Amino acid sequence: MKGNVTSWISRYRSRARVMRGTRFLLSSITFGAVLVVGARGGDDKAFQALAAGEYAHQTVQQVTVGAKAYDTQDLTTEAFGKKANLLKFGVFPVLVVVENKRADSLDLRQLEVSLVGADGRHVTAVSPDELPFLAKNGKRRPSGPSVALPVPLPKKKNPLADDSIVARAFVAKMLPPGDSASGFFYFEARPESGDSIYLNGLHEARSGKEIMYFEFPMKAKAGGDQ
Repeated sequence: MKGNVTSWISRYRSRARVMRGTRFLLSSITFGAVLVVGARGGDDKAFQALAAGEYAHQTVQQVTVGAKAYDTQDLTTEAFGKKANLLKFGVFPVLVVVENKRADSLDLRQLEVSLVGADGRHVTAVSPDELPFLAKNGKRRPSGPSVALPVPLPKKKNPLADDSIVARAFVAKMLPPGDSASGFFYFEARPESGDSIYLNGLHEARSGKEIMYFEFPMKAKAGGDQ
């Protein structure tokens, strides 16, 4: 009887040692996974726009609009990452910042932004949802009803379907007093010397009165007040 008790105690201690070691191993794996996730999260730096006055800008009726042309691969990589090479596919991103220094809110629902060349040509902005079609076949999505066709799945992800392109787009619809909004507008164009930005469609939220348009070259930093 004594021998059986001794044998049982030995087996129990052996199992206890294994369980303690296993629990330590699981804890180590969990801790290691947290470190890996944290390290990956630290690699993704969030893009943040500066104040409108830090870019080429113009102030009209206590509203300041700033714009910066992202006309090099280094700049687009800074904002969208290396995979979304917009310039390669003829997409020119322009960062726009709107600051409301008025006492009332601004209605941005009818906001229109155009790229103006040195020769006066106007190019309207393209919706981020339309961009993947430019990378696929060089054309925008056709208007009118679409017909679903059985097509093979693409082998590679469309570079203009990157989530960062939609996430960085200008989406603000209302702008409270003292606040600012920023985001990118995308143009089907090549950057050229002398490019300007043209912006209109800003309204007073309360009265509906339209504020005067903005137009200024994107390479000049000093802005005029009107």
